[in-house]
Amino acid sequence: MSSLHFKSENQSPKKNNKGFYVALGVCLVAVGVAAWTTYDSVVKYANPQDTSSYSTSPTGRTQSGVYASSKAEEASSQPQASAPQSAAPSSSKPAASSQAPDKTASSKPEQPAKQTAAKPASYVYPVGETPKVTKNYSGDNPIFSDTMQDWRVHSGTDFEAKIGDPVKAIDSGKVKDLYADGNLGNVAVIEHSDGITAYYCGLGDTFLVKKGDEVDAGQKIGSVNVVPIESVEKPHLHLEIKKSGKLIDPITLFK
Repeated sequence: MSSLHFKSENQSPKKNNKGFYVALGVCLVAVGVAAWTTYDSVVKYANPQDTSSYSTSPTGRTQSGVYASSKAEEASSQPQASAPQSAAPSSSKPAASSQAPDKTASSKPEQPAKQTAAKPASYVYPVGETPKVTKNYSGDNPIFSDTMQDWRVHSGTDFEAKIGDPVKAIDSGKVKDLYADGNLGNVAVIEHSDGITAYYCGLGDTFLVKKGDEVDAGQKIGSVNVVPIESVEKPHLHLEIKKSGKLIDPITLFK
């Protein structure tokens, strides 16, 4: 009996140790389960916040790593709207300065106008005081010629006069040429001012000037005779005028 009792006393510590380890394992498992549950709940709690922040925030704009809200956009847009207002005063200053050159520019043309205002050249009639015009300058329009019995342009103006009446220079100038023409008779050519060249046609055989002479306005240069191409008509002086080499209406010089 004593021996059996000894064996039972020796086996009791082993059973106690086994129960201790089982209890310890259960505790460790419980701690692990609690830790995992806590971790999982924390992760699930954090993830909805992250996804909601990305879905509600505007794209492309951040402030210190965080997406800006719509209120921040409104605040940032207000300084941009005020920028053009500050630029408005600067644009008004050049406009005021640009008015000053206009006043000076408008005052300058007045001086040349006074300087260029000169008395127009006055021409004297080649015959008489106010002779009658018997045939006008026709320009490019043909008119009927009583002498030639055809239609042709009349390149000058005919002033009524008597045979032998003195012919005068219409303005001061220089005698360029003296010659006889089969159609126009004796011709004196005088260069006047302003590009005017006068052809005095149908003069008598005696010229009162020679080539190269300087003449004054109203100076006698010859006398009235016959214009062969207009011989059927009454006696007259045929006057042709060129300005800068082109024929013009002679009567315009006396108006």
